[in-house]
Amino acid sequence: MNNSVEFITHLVDDLKSALSTLKKDGAVIGISGGIDSAVTLQLLERCLPKDRILPLILPDRDSDPRCMYLAEKMCQNYEAKKISITPLLKKLGIYRSLRNYTFIPRRIKEEYSLRKLECYGGKIYLRFLKGDLDSELRKALSYARIKNRIRMAIMYHHAEIHNYAVVGTINRTEYLLGFFVPFGDGVADIMPLLKFYKTDLYGIARALNVPEEIITQSPTPDLIPAVTDEMVLGMSYERIDEILKKMIDDKVKDLDTEESKYIRELYNRAKNLHVLFSPIQKDFDNHMDL
Repeated sequence: MNNSVEFITHLVDDLKSALSTLKKDGAVIGISGGIDSAVTLQLLERCLPKDRILPLILPDRDSDPRCMYLAEKMCQNYEAKKISITPLLKKLGIYRSLRNYTFIPRRIKEEYSLRKLECYGGKIYLRFLKGDLDSELRKALSYARIKNRIRMAIMYHHAEIHNYAVVGTINRTEYLLGFFVPFGDGVADIMPLLKFYKTDLYGIARALNVPEEIITQSPTPDLIPAVTDEMVLGMSYERIDEILKKMIDDKVKDLDTEESKYIRELYNRAKNLHVLFSPIQKDFDNHMDL
């Protein structure tokens, strides 16, 4: 990206200022092995000593081994903590609720998840925003989301012990479409990526020397085996961001393709979720009425 050094300097200065305003001594960040947490970790490294950054890897029974490998690789030079949330989920009966037993091979779980997703069609996320979920889908949603909320509770526990800030990884695309978990990853003390669309992060990641294997892997919430972001959203991030930038940044109102209408509906319905976002969201509420 052009002027990458100057650009990153501004990002780091903003992050330093936020930490100073909050009077925090360091930062806690959840590391998933994906590009969002990788970029955020690299920014933190440029504004804090490594011994004041606490990366947390919080896997469960469904976590993708590839994601966990990348997460551990990202954290190899830190005093990171890896805490499995599987025992707590098991204790709460979460796995039993979907008959997710330990003896079932991961390959079978992946095939089952993909078959179920295909059965529900390509607009499952719109159904969620409309509240059009049957009992089976509601159960699957609660199954996935409790993991995210438990992880956030653990992050805040460690943050309060050390007087650290919880640094979130939600980007602009996710915020605009409501693609976050209220009281889960939608909560943090600082959200440094909120100004950037998902596809903007690829250039930032390369400028920060994030490993290419992290940049090129398919974005995934890693909550249900084999299910990626784009499968749930029903469209590629490249196309989503192209449409969002025209609607939000360029204020183009005459986008009449089926894809544009779909993204416009996601955006309008996602506004109901914005009130459940971290208080930092108020700077992003002044978007055009679509």
